[in-house]
Amino acid sequence: MPDPRIVGVMQGFAFQERKGSAFYHLFRQLDGGGELSGVVDINIPRWLRRGLKLKNAALDRVKWNAKDQLDVMRYDLLSRKGIKGLGDFKGEYNAVLQIGSNMNLNRYCQSMNIPAFSFHDNNVFAYTRSLPPELLPDRRIQEAIDYEKRVYDGLSGVFTMSKTLARSFVTDFGLPEDKVHYAGFGSPFVAESLEEKAYDQQRILFVASHSFERKGGVTLLNAFRKVRESLPEAQLVLVGRDWNIDEPGVEVHGFLDKRDPVDNEKYQQLFRNASMFVMPSFNEAFGEVFVEAMSHGLPCIGTNTGVMPEIICGNNAGEVIEPGDVEALAENILGSLSDPQALREKGEAGHVAVKSEYTWDKVTGRINEVVSSFL
Repeated sequence: MPDPRIVGVMQGFAFQERKGSAFYHLFRQLDGGGELSGVVDINIPRWLRRGLKLKNAALDRVKWNAKDQLDVMRYDLLSRKGIKGLGDFKGEYNAVLQIGSNMNLNRYCQSMNIPAFSFHDNNVFAYTRSLPPELLPDRRIQEAIDYEKRVYDGLSGVFTMSKTLARSFVTDFGLPEDKVHYAGFGSPFVAESLEEKAYDQQRILFVASHSFERKGGVTLLNAFRKVRESLPEAQLVLVGRDWNIDEPGVEVHGFLDKRDPVDNEKYQQLFRNASMFVMPSFNEAFGEVFVEAMSHGLPCIGTNTGVMPEIICGNNAGEVIEPGDVEALAENILGSLSDPQALREKGEAGHVAVKSEYTWDKVTGRINEVVSSFL
């Protein structure tokens, strides 16, 4: 059986490299193992990208972004550029791995008799579940669904970062189970030593760079006010933006750029000093920040939606509540902060999961095994 020689295809690889995204780390791991022949980096010219964004303009910024994300015209442009990039690629390869579904390379790959795969942290069903109800017309969403279905039908296999997302490809898109493969996610965060970790500081950490309400910030703030009635020393640390919140026990930090050494150290210190991590989001496609919290030994509270039950409960690293349930969240936080030993046990369980399950060598091992079976 030949060894995999994979060519990766994605939009904005150079940008993903600068920010150290999961997709960059995936390709880096494949390259380190000798399975990557190279990456085709495709981009739409800035003037054209600006025009596409203006085409989708809306007064509501969330709606504007959603229309842009589900723009099939942009997908067609990326498809043409991706096919040209593969045609111009100088290296030898026997498999194609594209990131996401915003391009259709099937016609080219089938003509060259090369198996093609995709790797995902999301799909259109998971994405639209995270949007406010009735934000977009059904017709617009169905166009994106139909496009993605055509992409998946022509691929040899689909890889997902979570088991939850793998189920979505089977139940929502109707793909055969043997075509969808859980590959996993490799944490970019070093699992720090917990020897000196204290769990009795009553410090709750919340991180979100946007959508305070959709990430559960309002739910958490209301629950925290109830917690303070019983635990007046409790603190809530909000990180990501200047949320304009000024009330007892709440500490607000603006955006901290992890690419900047000073900001990154401050950011990591906030995790080290926290007792638990809480983000009662209304939906999460993957929820990388929970894995980051677990790498610091923080027990987590999320909600019973998206991937959160898999990451949190599946690793015995915390609890989930129903989205928007202030009473349940306050009760859960109060019980957790009142029992430092239970916090430690959940924190250690999550810490073990980061070291054992969320590693890139496991991810690429699963991918290589599937790809090899098609060669």
